[in-house]
Amino acid sequence: MGRRRRPGAGAACGGLGSLNWRARLYGIVLLLHGLWRWVVIAAGAAALATAALGLSRAAPWQPGAGRFARLFGIALDVQVLMGASLYLVFSPLTNEVQRVAGDVGADTEVHFFGARHALIMACAFISVHVAAVLVRRTPGDRAKHRRALLLYGCTLLLVLAGTPWWRPLARF
Repeated sequence: MGRRRRPGAGAACGGLGSLNWRARLYGIVLLLHGLWRWVVIAAGAAALATAALGLSRAAPWQPGAGRFARLFGIALDVQVLMGASLYLVFSPLTNEVQRVAGDVGADTEVHFFGARHALIMACAFISVHVAAVLVRRTPGDRAKHRRALLLYGCTLLLVLAGTPWWRPLARF
């Protein structure tokens, strides 16, 4: 005789097949996404500071000079992956955005997360990678520092513009 399951056990009551696990994962990924923004901002600030210091001191461009820029790119990659998983898999907001597509006012949270946030952060994601290629291909140390300062500065501005500052620093 096989084991009998309790009526109602399993998917409908919080088992792996339920929506409950999705809600829990949504909360975890949202928390990590909110905390990781500070890593992205700190890495971007460090990349800018390194470029500014190198430019002001007329320092030679060394492989270590791009370390913070690489860290900025990696941190932004991780942030975009978490954001994409929230947007495409876990977030109940995505369904809301699709449901009310044209009826959303420009100053609503649904519009911000459904359109602006994703678009601005996609631009930042592209920008950090284009910046890395352009800086790497730039001849001359001073020009590399100047270009890194400009391009990583623009990328950081995009990140800051796309950050929902009215949201809690971390959701618990």
